[in-house]
Amino acid sequence: MALVGACIAAHTPLLLPTVGKENLSLIEKTQKAMQQLEQELYLAQPETLLVITPHGNGLPDAMTLNANPEYVTNFEDFGDLVTKIRWKSDFMLIDRIREDFKLKHLPLVLDSTEALDYGAAVPLFYLAQHMPQIKVVPLVPSNLDVKAHFDFGHELKDEIMSSTRRIAVICSADLSHRAGENSPEGFSERGVAFDEKILGDMKNGNFAGLLDIDEDWANEARSCSIKALAILAGIMEHVNHKTTVLSYEKPLGVGYIVASSKI
Repeated sequence: MALVGACIAAHTPLLLPTVGKENLSLIEKTQKAMQQLEQELYLAQPETLLVITPHGNGLPDAMTLNANPEYVTNFEDFGDLVTKIRWKSDFMLIDRIREDFKLKHLPLVLDSTEALDYGAAVPLFYLAQHMPQIKVVPLVPSNLDVKAHFDFGHELKDEIMSSTRRIAVICSADLSHRAGENSPEGFSERGVAFDEKILGDMKNGNFAGLLDIDEDWANEARSCSIKALAILAGIMEHVNHKTTVLSYEKPLGVGYIVASSKI
């Protein structure tokens, strides 16, 4: 089986010690969970990481695969002018997905951008630091509806399963930005319910339950990640797995989740 693991990773730049500094203690549970996730991912021995990031250059009507031969992650926008890491692309996998999805008339386009957004950069910093030879496939959702992303993930699973490489999927996802009284976008009961729904589905291994969340609900919760999560849900459908929520907290009013799916 080519799929060797999957996870949901928080992507707040505050997780970077050079960025979060004294505030890092506020999200200690999330940091420790990311460190645990890194160990689990390392033991799975993936050769390629498919990173679904909600903060890339998305399009209205198609998902985007970044086909640049090499990527770079840095945190200059957040005040860290030193940390810079380079990653190799799994271009052969990207090209095969492109060809197969073209034949199936699926909504996918290729992009070529060297710099990865922080939605990819933060998880890669934590989860791939001991895998210097790892190859990366960055995927960005679109503005299509949640069901379209679920279906896309289902088709993507076929590509993963037919690959000869060991592939792990990282879904970069912060939950509601209105989950606490100190939320940057204001508190919302629907934001709390949004996080509770996703946490319940993850604890039950019910990825398809995410389809119960419509876009109005996600928009009110101010979650950036429902489309990314829907792609992951499509990938995980009918895959035998054990999902564990390693941490959830919202000390800054934003729901931070870290979860691991062992195949």
